[in-house]
Amino acid sequence: MKMECIRVEILDGGIAKVYLNRPRVMNAINASLRHELEEVLKELAEDDGIRVVIITGAEVEGKRKAFSSGDDLRELEFDINSPDVLSEYHKSVDNVMRLFNFIDDYPKPVIAMVNGICMGGGLELALCCDFIFACESALFAFPEAGIGFIPGWGGTQRLSKRVGESKAKMLIYTGDVVDGKRAAELGLVDILTTDSELEQKTVDFARKIAEKSPLVIKMAKIAIERGMESSLRSGLYYELLSLMVSLKTEDLREGFSAFLERRKPEFMGR
Repeated sequence: MKMECIRVEILDGGIAKVYLNRPRVMNAINASLRHELEEVLKELAEDDGIRVVIITGAEVEGKRKAFSSGDDLRELEFDINSPDVLSEYHKSVDNVMRLFNFIDDYPKPVIAMVNGICMGGGLELALCCDFIFACESALFAFPEAGIGFIPGWGGTQRLSKRVGESKAKMLIYTGDVVDGKRAAELGLVDILTTDSELEQKTVDFARKIAEKSPLVIKMAKIAIERGMESSLRSGLYYELLSLMVSLKTEDLREGFSAFLERRKPEFMGR
């Protein structure tokens, strides 16, 4: 598949870096970028050699760095003056939600490496990822209220789950732009780095995860997320089921053998 809006780089250790590749428009999200991103992520999900995915923004020399400036308002898939605007918008949002929910439920860990501007739909994309790493010069905002609509790609829900109700309201109501340090203080960013260290620290963290059993990581991700959506008792029951499944895996036997033999385990995800 020929791609114009997405670029992929495969690193040693089972790491895939996926670049949002529209840097001349600050990696604004349009239909083509979404389609290519979905196809690439599907391929990487099926590749047993890939253990962790990093999503970041492509850069252009001399221009301000951006993860993504959000929805490309020059390429809207609906006409706000059309009598069919509601049906047109519903179709557009369905396509976005299919992709974002896919990332939310992705079978492998996904890290958003925020290297600059991350606003609107770009921030909603980052919120779908398991972790958000950001540099000090990164800028975050939900500017939608100043335009006349609310975040409509899951922002009101995922932001409040990440930072809490009042902080989510503060960011969405005001549209204030916050830098990486403030975003980390709010709980929006998991790991804050200097600009020069962002890539190395993100990749190092990804490699640390990639060394673990991919099957166990997948089960743990599901167990944690199921627990967040249900009662403690239901979450504990799902955890027990996951543990029982892991007892029959080759990865567990390899892990025990490696521990007893004092060597590094070689997990195969089985």
